[in-house]
Amino acid sequence: MIALSGAHTLGFSHCNRFANRLYSFSSSSPVDPSLNSDYAQQLMSACPKDVDPSIAIDMDPVTPRTFDNVYYQNLVSGKGLFTSDEVLFSDPASQPTVSDFAQSSGDFNGAFATAMRKLGRVGVKTGSQGSIRTDCTVIGS
Repeated sequence: MIALSGAHTLGFSHCNRFANRLYSFSSSSPVDPSLNSDYAQQLMSACPKDVDPSIAIDMDPVTPRTFDNVYYQNLVSGKGLFTSDEVLFSDPASQPTVSDFAQSSGDFNGAFATAMRKLGRVGVKTGSQGSIRTDCTVIGS
């Protein structure tokens, strides 16, 4: 999963998918303290509280159109867009792998290729056993 999460080096997200990290993280701090403060300000500028829901930003603020290991470098720097991204670096169990991938594009690329091959062997559910989601966050959509 750590290697597959590297796919977040490409693509974008609508502001409402991470706004809780900027405006309502906890009662003691509205901004998630694991976010790099400059990055948090950048996100707040791009995604103000009542932003148009169609507005989206790049998941990788540094090299958004390049498949590379900069996603992991971003995590080390507190620039993971989603909580699920940032926890990969903050969790002691996954931190060494994130640090390795941040340092070595070869290690990341090799692990990603291996993980994708394994994922490709997972059986596809068809007919009444599965469905194609139009919104990945909503079952049955």
